[in-house]
This record gives sequence, C-alpha cells and structure tokens, in this order.
Amino acid sequence: MDVKSICIVGGGSAGWMTAATLCKFTPNIKVTLIESSEVGVIGVGESTLGHFNNFLNAMEIKDEDWMAECNATYKTSIKFTNWNKEGEAFQYPFGSLDFSEAPRGTSDWFNWAVRDPENTKASDFAEFFHSSVAMINQNKLTKNTYGEVPNFNFKNDTAYHMDASLFGKFLKKTFCDSVTHIQDHIESIPLDSEGAVASLVGKSATYEADLYIDCTGFAAILLDKTLHVPFNNFNNVLLNDRAIATQIPYVDKNTEMESVTNCTAIESGWVWNIPLYTRIGTGYVYSSKYATEEEAEEQFRSHLAKTDAKRAKEAEVVHLKIRHGIHEKCWVKNVVGIGLASGFIEPLESTGLMLTHENILFLLRALTRREGQVNKIDVDCFNDSVNTTMEGFKQFISQHYAFAGRNDTPYWQDVTNKVTYSKTFEDFSLPKKPVMDTFKATAYNLNIHNGLDESGGLIYILAGQGYNPVTAIDAKMNDIKFGEFDYASVKDTFAERKKDVQEFIDLMPTHYEFLTDEFHLNKEVQTEGICDEQ
Repeated sequence: MDVKSICIVGGGSAGWMTAATLCKFTPNIKVTLIESSEVGVIGVGESTLGHFNNFLNAMEIKDEDWMAECNATYKTSIKFTNWNKEGEAFQYPFGSLDFSEAPRGTSDWFNWAVRDPENTKASDFAEFFHSSVAMINQNKLTKNTYGEVPNFNFKNDTAYHMDASLFGKFLKKTFCDSVTHIQDHIESIPLDSEGAVASLVGKSATYEADLYIDCTGFAAILLDKTLHVPFNNFNNVLLNDRAIATQIPYVDKNTEMESVTNCTAIESGWVWNIPLYTRIGTGYVYSSKYATEEEAEEQFRSHLAKTDAKRAKEAEVVHLKIRHGIHEKCWVKNVVGIGLASGFIEPLESTGLMLTHENILFLLRALTRREGQVNKIDVDCFNDSVNTTMEGFKQFISQHYAFAGRNDTPYWQDVTNKVTYSKTFEDFSLPKKPVMDTFKATAYNLNIHNGLDESGGLIYILAGQGYNPVTAIDAKMNDIKFGEFDYASVKDTFAERKKDVQEFIDLMPTHYEFLTDEFHLNKEVQTEGICDEQ
C-alpha cells in the first residue's frame, strides 16, 4: 500500500489528534477530515497519564501553549478512596520509586509492615518511596527547581486534566491548516472487489482516499458497520458497563482543585473526580447487573451530597453505555481504528486518551518509515502493538478489583470473590500465554522478597489495599538470608525525611494558586460543554 491520501472519519479529540500528528509528521500525505453535524460526541473523562507527555513532546507543545486555553490542570497521582476500607485513601503517584533509603527495594517497606503493623498504614507505602505524596496529600505544587522535594521531577512526574474538546480545537487551530475539513454525513460506504473501502458516500459528495481512519467512537462505522471486524469484549473480567457523567461547579478551588484524579469506590462501582480550572468533571462507573439507572443515579447523587447537597441536587447528568473490549484487529484492509472506534477498557487509570495517542504513534511509525509505503508486516506490527498494549492495561485494571479489600456490597463481593481473573490471550491473534503470571509475579513471586521488584504499578495497588506479599513466614526466612531486619531504623529515617520535606511544603502554593500564577492571571479562561470522547 502506498499511502498518499488519508481520510479521517469523525472529529472530536481522536480525530483532531490524528489530523494534527499527520500534518506535522507526514506533510506529503493529503489529509481530509469529515465530521457529521448529525452525530454528537461522547465523553466520560478528561484525564491523562504520564504517557501523554510523549505526545506533547513529539508535537513540541509546551504547557504555556495550551493549558489555559484548554481549561487544564496538573495531575501528579491517581487517588483511590474507599477501595480498601471505608474512609481510607491511597495514592498511585507518577514518577520512579526512590530506593535511596531502601537498599532492598520495596521489600524494606513490606518487611517493616509485617513486623510493625500498628505504625505502617497501607496509605503510607507510596509516601515512603515518593516524597511528593506528602505534597500531593496537602494539595500543594512546586516546580521543584531547587530539589526541595526529593525524587520529584516536575516535567516528568506530572500529567494533566483537560477539556478534551477544547484540546481538539487547539490542535485544529495550531496544526491543521493543511487539512481539508468537511462537514458532511456519510450515508453509505461501498467496498471494492477485495473487500476494502472504495469510497465514502456523503449527502453532499463522494470521498476517496488510500487510507481511512475510523474516529467515529463506539459506533465504529468503518471497522464495525462496514468491515464487520469481530469485537472481543472484556465482560469476563470487567463488570462495569454503564456510566453517569456530569459537571459541577467549585465550592472552594483551593481545597477542591486537587492535582489528582480521585477514584472513589461506592456501592456498585466507583466515582471519578477530575478537577479542571473552571469546573469539576465527575461521574459514576457501575455495573447494570447490580444497579438500575435510577438506583445508580441515586447512589451517585448521594455521594455528591456528602460534599455539597445543593450541587448534588442541581447536577445535570448524562447516562452512558460502556462497551469495553477491542476489535480483533484495528487495522484491516485500508481502515485503521483510532480512539473509541478501536476499543475501550473503562475510565479507571485514565487509559482512554492514552490509548488514543499511543495508537496514533503506532500508526505514524508505520507511515513514516518509508514515506507512506506500508507492507503487511507494518500492519501486523501495528495490530500486535495495539493488542498487546490493550491486553496489558486490561490486566492491570482488572487487578484493581481482584485485590480490592472492600466487600461490603454484592458488587464488591462478586468482583473480589466470584470473577476469575486467570484468562489467556486466546481472544487475540497472539501466542497463548497465561496472564495469571502477572498476578503471581507480585502476589507470590519470591523476587519481591529479595528486593527485586518487577511488579510495576501494581505494587501501589497491592500495598494501598492492604495486601502484603511478604508474610510473617517470609519475614523470618529473610532474616536468615539477609540478617535481622532493623525496622526501627527504617521507621526513624522515614519520619525524619517527612519532617524535612514538610518544611518546604508549608511554603508552597496550593495547586489552584500555582496554576493561577502560572497561566491564568489576567487571562480569559475557556469553558465548554460535556467533554469530547476520550
């Protein structure tokens, strides 16, 4: 395939992110974007992960270029509230673990915890290895120019909350002058003799291209409706199939504009809280097996009322259906799916936008290696990359439920005790491999006892939910192998470091004050409606 022209079907964040990157990196390819005024956009989240910095860096976009315009705030961690026990919260901070005071790695914490449970709260694990957690918990922020917070790299260890619709418009305005933008509704899509898309027949005209990119969200009119590519759902391990979304005003920006995405477990799922500069995006992800729409809305409003009854009562909510899973292949014939059209997991861990820009980067690699010449091996590598990334995040998200400490409702009892999480890759065109290994690598792998932590982000989820891979038996064996563990010294060192860091935290601005000083003084702030697709 020699790609000299591309037609993107669908706008929104996925469409304009794709268009912008194509304009920047493949200027010799003609790009057309078609969106329909008859089809709305859908959005349940506006939160990113650290991977988003890769996209911004590739596009040479600086924070001062876009954040104020897109109502953006910083994100330094994901906070999990009530996942272990009611009234408890733990952080999953961005950045690398600091082992400067833990020579045996994460096992130092776990060995301390098994010996001294009264002085080791599950929520302290992240702070032990990230001094920034104390700052995050107190809703403060710094660029850390002088290294006052050890092991905190402001550029690398922050992501963003944003209005995705405004970000799409920013990309359109900044990068897409060469894009042919067409408002038309596609009525039919004829295929050629080999089963590939021959053209797009709209109300106003017919459009042809070498490659078509499906950015039509869950509808997936090219991959699903036209090419009928099989869709593999994740219903066997992820029960949530519904969401309620709304936007609420701030009561107090200094306290409510956290630099975290807060995920709060309630009766039949969990509630996200995403603070933008002018408003809060929030919603409830739940399973229809355990709550009707009416029951879920009542549970959601009851949760909101705990902080402000008036806000909870006046919130205008939108009910959404979630289809989590992925197409068997996301590049088939001359069609590539990007964004929700390719697949979706669920909003936990903010993977929506992440999978969108990662898939765009996979596509660009295929298109730029030989100036638009694409062979079957390029397509196969794209599909394997997308499937592997998606499968990895599906496992990671399911592990949040598998190890949850909460079991006080039928929903939480079932996700922790009835769902079987030991599945294989058999749904995909990849070699079969047991994925239970990922769980065992952290829950039972002796490497962690020896300080060789190979668990990745899952270690925060385990520790935060009170799950200690090191048992009393393991601790005794470690004493024999490494010598008796001096947990009193570890405890004192941790306390001293917290005291030193706190002196700097007391002088820091709140997240809201930091953003106002950096971006919003004497500037108009944009506002927008329900956010665009993830």
